[in-house]
Amino acid sequence: MFFEKLSLRQKIGLLSLAKRMMIADAKVRVEEDALYQILRTELGPGVDAPTQEVFGPIDVSEFDDPHSRLVLLMTLAIMAFIDDNFHPSESGVLAQVTDQIGFPRDLVAQAMDIAERQGAIVVEIENLFAKAG
Repeated sequence: MFFEKLSLRQKIGLLSLAKRMMIADAKVRVEEDALYQILRTELGPGVDAPTQEVFGPIDVSEFDDPHSRLVLLMTLAIMAFIDDNFHPSESGVLAQVTDQIGFPRDLVAQAMDIAERQGAIVVEIENLFAKAG
């Protein structure tokens, strides 16, 4: 996807924040877990989510360029919308991230809109596979 330009440190940070987003509402749904597993595979071997980063303060300073910030924003937003339930605690995580990355509001809104549509498409594809057997 768009992960090849990320440094190892950025990949670890991304996976840690994705896990934080996945567990934010205290309910890991099938869609969230599936997306998380795909993300782990895409990011490559040696990339894990250390517990202290998952539960520690949110710090996105290692995402120091527009590409890595957008990858972070899109990944977390898709994780938030993938189960068709944008929980307030997920919103809180995203708000902290968007505050730190400093993108203009219109760009964040556009990214959120795309992520919401992407999440719905993934759910539709999963339903199609379920019907097919």
